[in-house]
Amino acid sequence: MTIESNFRAHDGVPSGESAARAVVLALQEAFRRADYARMAALYDDDIDWLFHGPVSIFPEIGLRRGKAAVFRSFERLNTLYHFERYVTDHVVAENDWAASIADVTMTQRATSRVIQCRIASFHRVHDGRLVEYRGFCDTFDAVEQTLGRELAV
Repeated sequence: MTIESNFRAHDGVPSGESAARAVVLALQEAFRRADYARMAALYDDDIDWLFHGPVSIFPEIGLRRGKAAVFRSFERLNTLYHFERYVTDHVVAENDWAASIADVTMTQRATSRVIQCRIASFHRVHDGRLVEYRGFCDTFDAVEQTLGRELAV
């Protein structure tokens, strides 16, 4: 699986770069490579993880507590979707917080529908591990793409 990347994650934290930024970039690069062992090493065991959206359409998102629950969601995501592209456009970090915006393209395995969205993510890092994650996208648009039709509102 090849997922496009427009940056190189750092193994260490270069001088002047926040630890939160380095951890987020390393996590995103590991996600692109489907390197779940690397991701697991960067997640805190008690991660507080939430991707906002309608769980009736996307049951693999929502609130997850703990690394095991988060990785079960990732496993489910990978059974439902094939991630084609995950490009981080922006990362802003200060102290133990980082925010990022990424362009994501994935293919729904059951229908071959291509779903494109931008994801805004907010991360909190402690002792080199992700302890809190909040993700957002235009879920109305994502639902329409997933269903393959416009919704009448």
